[in-house]
Amino acid sequence: MIPRHLTFCLLPRLPLFGLVSALEVLRHANRMAASEVYSWSFLTESGDGVQGSNGMWLQPSSSVKKAGDAQMVFVVAGFEPWAFELPKLGTWMKRQAGQGATLGGISNGGFLLASLGLLDDFAATVHWEDFSTFYESYPQVKSRYQRFVIDGHRMTCSGGASTLALFIEIVRADLGEDITRKVSRQMLLGEYPVPTGDGEAAMESLAFGDGQHYSPQVQRVLNLLEAGIEGPMTVAALADTVGISRRELLRLLRRETGQTPSEIINARRLERAQSLVRHSRLPLAAVADAVGFSSQSHLTMRYRQRFGVTPAQHRRA
Repeated sequence: MIPRHLTFCLLPRLPLFGLVSALEVLRHANRMAASEVYSWSFLTESGDGVQGSNGMWLQPSSSVKKAGDAQMVFVVAGFEPWAFELPKLGTWMKRQAGQGATLGGISNGGFLLASLGLLDDFAATVHWEDFSTFYESYPQVKSRYQRFVIDGHRMTCSGGASTLALFIEIVRADLGEDITRKVSRQMLLGEYPVPTGDGEAAMESLAFGDGQHYSPQVQRVLNLLEAGIEGPMTVAALADTVGISRRELLRLLRRETGQTPSEIINARRLERAQSLVRHSRLPLAAVADAVGFSSQSHLTMRYRQRFGVTPAQHRRA
């Protein structure tokens, strides 16, 4: 493939883990490919350094004024990204979007993209703590409560270990399964990135790292279902993407997970819904929309079947 350059736009108080996770996946991909497939640079609004949330200072590669055109742009943002005025960065990013660049957000980077209108009619996500604010602030965005979302030329993730999952998926799309597997193993991720949680974090139920070790084909399907790539995917499309027959895919899923694709999706949606019911004040109709149910009544029916109570009863309790 043609070498790919990524530009990371750094906002003050950014989470270092999200940035470093992305860079480490790209660095190992270059090693495993024995070629500098990926290169990267850093931008800030003023051209000066920014301080991360852990106190570490980071220096940009150049100022926005001197920055050239980019192939892929990722905004890395942490707490309260809406508090910063970024006119130069915003103008530059709009120009990149107009020229067809892929735009992405790490952790709360989606807030800047949305504020510029660059996520209008796209599916996207942000850090779970600020998801409610994001959903309510940008109704024109298809907010999805997921670890990461890929929708055409827009890629967003909720930060932390979800950044690993997103960039592993980028490498997989660019360089294929073999190199991706080597990168994952080199980073001690096994066959796939295994996000972890503290048991109360609202995104903990979104991870597929549930202690099971799936085959590469099954893990690939699970990642595709999680990422929401290009909207809902049929079983045939999933099978074609991972390079096996529809029948073989259903057999593998049944053997390794005990579920069909639709059952997996419904289970994940309900886990996400439960997390939003517990950790947000979003109206239940908004919860249904954010996790992919067609209506609040549909959510309520499925929720009662799964948890024995309705979302409203669970929230009151």
